[in-house]
Amino acid sequence: MDDSEVDRVIYQRYLKKSREYDYHFIEAETGKAALEIYPNVLPDLVLLDYFLPDINGLEWIERWQQKYNKNPCPVIILTGQGNDNIAEQFIKLGAADYLIKDQITSDRLNFSVYKELIRQEEKQKFTQTIQCQNEQLLEVNRLLKDQMNCGENADCLLRNNEEKLHCAVFNAPIPVLVHAEDGEILHVNQTWTELSGYTIEDIPTTAEWTQKAYGNKQGTVKSWIDRLYELNQRVDEGEFKIRTADGQVRIWNFSSAPLGKLLDGRRLVISCAKDVTEIKQAKMALQESEIHFRKTFEQAAVGMAHVAPNGKWLLVNQKLCQIVGYSQEELREKTFQEMTHPDDVEPDLEYVRQILAGEITSYSMEKRYIRKDKSPVWVTLTVSLFKSKTGEPEYFICVIEDINERKNIELSQQQALKRLANLHQIDKAIIEAQKPQAIAKIAINNIQYFLPACQRASIVTFNSEHRAATILGTQGRAEQKTPKKLETTLDIWQDLINRLQESEQNYVVAYLSQLPKLSAAIPSLATSGLDCFICFSLKAQNKLLGIFKLWVEDVEVVTPEQLAIIEEISVQVAIAIQQANLIQADQNYALNLEKKVQERTAQIEEINKELKAFSYSISHDLKAPLRAIQGFAVALQEDYAENLDDLGQEYASRLVASAEQMEKLIQDLLAYSRLSRTEIHKKPVNLTSVVNKALEDLEIAMTDVQPEITIEKPLLNVLGNRTILQQIVNNLLSNALKFTSAKVKPQIHIWTEEYPENFVRLWIEDKGIGIEAQHQERIFEVFERLHGNEAYPGTGIGLAIVKKGVERLGGRLGVKSEVNRGSRFWVELPGVEG
Repeated sequence: MDDSEVDRVIYQRYLKKSREYDYHFIEAETGKAALEIYPNVLPDLVLLDYFLPDINGLEWIERWQQKYNKNPCPVIILTGQGNDNIAEQFIKLGAADYLIKDQITSDRLNFSVYKELIRQEEKQKFTQTIQCQNEQLLEVNRLLKDQMNCGENADCLLRNNEEKLHCAVFNAPIPVLVHAEDGEILHVNQTWTELSGYTIEDIPTTAEWTQKAYGNKQGTVKSWIDRLYELNQRVDEGEFKIRTADGQVRIWNFSSAPLGKLLDGRRLVISCAKDVTEIKQAKMALQESEIHFRKTFEQAAVGMAHVAPNGKWLLVNQKLCQIVGYSQEELREKTFQEMTHPDDVEPDLEYVRQILAGEITSYSMEKRYIRKDKSPVWVTLTVSLFKSKTGEPEYFICVIEDINERKNIELSQQQALKRLANLHQIDKAIIEAQKPQAIAKIAINNIQYFLPACQRASIVTFNSEHRAATILGTQGRAEQKTPKKLETTLDIWQDLINRLQESEQNYVVAYLSQLPKLSAAIPSLATSGLDCFICFSLKAQNKLLGIFKLWVEDVEVVTPEQLAIIEEISVQVAIAIQQANLIQADQNYALNLEKKVQERTAQIEEINKELKAFSYSISHDLKAPLRAIQGFAVALQEDYAENLDDLGQEYASRLVASAEQMEKLIQDLLAYSRLSRTEIHKKPVNLTSVVNKALEDLEIAMTDVQPEITIEKPLLNVLGNRTILQQIVNNLLSNALKFTSAKVKPQIHIWTEEYPENFVRLWIEDKGIGIEAQHQERIFEVFERLHGNEAYPGTGIGLAIVKKGVERLGGRLGVKSEVNRGSRFWVELPGVEG
């Protein structure tokens, strides 16, 4: 029986693993349905969920026992929550086992079911055996009567009787021992041997029996047995612990009776026993459970109680007494109704009605009790109903948790949240305001909510540099109508300023009658009828910006909490005024800055025009004579070589080389100039294609040196400008080829890496002559050369072009180098997302 289909499926799956039984399952979701099904199927065992939709497990067992007490079977309880009290009630009602759902495993469930079915089978066998033995004894008795009535020979009759008696004793379903007064054991029946493990050969005498079964208590038990032979009627000896042949300790309940005398005159006693080990263990477990329950009840960290249906306190623990301030004796004289807060009585009684009517099985609520000292205390009350076997309500089980501190905190939090909400509204309005006067108006308009006793409020700001003060706004009695802002000297406020600076708090209480300068300077104050005011300082960064004045008739009515709130508002007002002043200063600064930017922009535009004109001059005015020099020098070499001696030819060659060098320098200068002025459009660029194009451009230069070039492909893509990237890579590869010892074949390694913030780093490494550490930043400047033109030709602009190009693309660059070991140049550029 379980209203959870999932649980039913799980239990069936567990039990189908059994090797001992092939189970057949009958399912029910409600207690009522199960009671209707039961007589039709008569199951061997019931698995019962404690919480059913209509009735709980305790109620179901009570109804089941009342209705079908002639056909009982084992009941195993399954519950989602362990509860010692409920477990105790189930055991009292005869439940076979009590399992917690969270702790149920396949082995645990199979063991519990198997154990109860075996016990049920043994019980049935035992009952059948008793019935059989009773029938046999009745038959023996009948035959004895018949034989005696027929007058048969007494000896024959006696032998027959002895044989029948021996048969009855031997097959008895309980342990039976027949022994003589000299200690000889004459008979051990089969049940005795089965349960104890001892045959008559093992225990031929009572001395042997007591020695094996009782150990060091042998003497005491033997003395008791010896007294049995004096009996003339049955005696119940009670319970004894015995040790069986396999070492188990069992508890047997013994009874003995005289059995007459043997022919040799020895007196006989028959001793019978019943194994009550399981019963004793169950009783001990129940006692321990009761002790555990009592300790749990008394030592619980929450209040616990049993309450009569009429509301009378029956049983209470110490914690409950602490919560309500009454002693246990005082509580038992009261009802919960008279201790409950008037506003909470009706809701509580409605729950009581529902639980007594069977509409609910338990309830939980937050309520207030009235303590002995008349103060209210908040608790969480959880209640369930305990019923008798007949279904009558006996008492409520109540758990009472003290939540007074939590509720007080909640109430404080609610008040604080309300306060914060209003403060937030003020803060928001203050922040949105742009001018000090607007800020003052917002703060003054909202102050009445937080301080109802305030009759007039005003905000004054100070300008210490100009020794001036400004009344930004006033509201309340004797409100200043004109002008909107009242300008005064700082001197009339100096007494207040001094007192604020001397005070350890952020406010002072002052009286107009004690401030003659202020009273004389502002006549409206003197005629307002107000005298007392609280003056809060408006500070920002330890600088006194002004004051917030609140006029009240009686300062004693102002609470510390209200003072704290006004202080918070004062802080916000001060910050807002400071921000407004800063914003105004920023705006003034921005206007000046914008003017300077416009002037600087005009200057830059003028410089750019001049640079453009300079570039044009270089491109046209310098190149024209340079081309003439080149042309005539080449003409000399080609047309007049025969007329020139060796020295003349050398001069002509140098002239051509110098002209070429000059042309290269002009080209590099123009390229550098264009980088500064060109508008750049960025898009994804494939670095692999850029490197391949650079190698094509440098193919002629590489023919003579035959470099070893390694590229770790694929190279990552970057976001940049293809033309500028080509200039950068061409210059870096050209340097890697150029600055290598003439005796060494150039080795160049190219690869890329991913770097944080979505950057890609391109590495170009060579095994050349290297660069000293002190020169590694200098090499990127225009016309910076570390070697003579004869050793390593060049214009000194190549790396400057690289630097300018990388900067225009929003990247970074650098070099790691060691002299005679080579250099590693790196360029970082934004990567392509995705």
